[in-house]
Amino acid sequence: MTVEDFLNHARKKQQLLKFLPDEKDWNHLDKKWACDVLYTKDTQAIQDMINNAMSARKKKLEKNQNLLVEMRPEFAAALKRCDSFSSKLFVIDVCMQLAKAKEPSF
Repeated sequence: MTVEDFLNHARKKQQLLKFLPDEKDWNHLDKKWACDVLYTKDTQAIQDMINNAMSARKKKLEKNQNLLVEMRPEFAAALKRCDSFSSKLFVIDVCMQLAKAKEPSF
C-alpha cells in the first residue's frame, strides 16, 4: 500500500480533496502528512483499505513462504474436542514422571 492508494481514495471522494493541496502540488507533498489527514477525515474507509492490504499481504506471504501447514486429521479432531489445556498441569505431570523415574527401586 502506497501513498498513491490514499490519494486515489481522495480522488474518489471529492469532500476529502478540500483538505489537500492542488493535485499539481502532490509531487512535493509530505506523504505522512497526507496519510494522516486522510485517515483523520475518513477513518473507517482508510482503515478498511489498510486491513484489506494487510490481509492480502499476509495471504501472499503464506502462499510464497509455504507457511500453510496441514494438520493430521486425528490431531485436528483432538484439538476440536479440547476445551482448554493448561501448560502448568503438563509441566507438573512431566516433573512427577521424572521424579518417579529417578526414585531408587529396592
